[in-house]
Amino acid sequence: MSDATPTTEAERLAADLLPSRMDELALAGRTENAMLNVLWAAAFALPKWYFAGEGEFPKVRPAAVVIDKRPFVMAFTAKGRAHEYALERGLIPIAGKPSILSFPVQSAIRHIVSLQSAGIFGVFFDNHRGGWCIPTERLPGMYEHFKPGAPGSEGVDPGR
Repeated sequence: MSDATPTTEAERLAADLLPSRMDELALAGRTENAMLNVLWAAAFALPKWYFAGEGEFPKVRPAAVVIDKRPFVMAFTAKGRAHEYALERGLIPIAGKPSILSFPVQSAIRHIVSLQSAGIFGVFFDNHRGGWCIPTERLPGMYEHFKPGAPGSEGVDPGR
């Protein structure tokens, strides 16, 4: 039965890798600016953002990469996507398992903005599934505009 709810952690992680509405919105946003509003409303409506952790406990931090000579924190819309990224990049510090960080969206934004002082330029989402990004300095304003119940979310259906 293909509609069965995943019951094990491995099944849940694998389900997170399937194409999603976020992937569709990210791809559509490349050619239709209006779809970017729906994408951001959907991103800010998520319960959490996920990050592959780098470093050793207790100093685990979200993984970052340099894109076009600027450092970006890598964020993911689902835990399985962060897990996949960590495995691909060899970020496996604890007992052969990646450290996956997750934060409620508003907390994630505060954390990412705090990394600006360490030189982080932006945040890049779902790297090879249509990926999209935003400069760190724009995150708080975008959140205030697109968070659930805010003016930018009116009339936007972030779901299917």
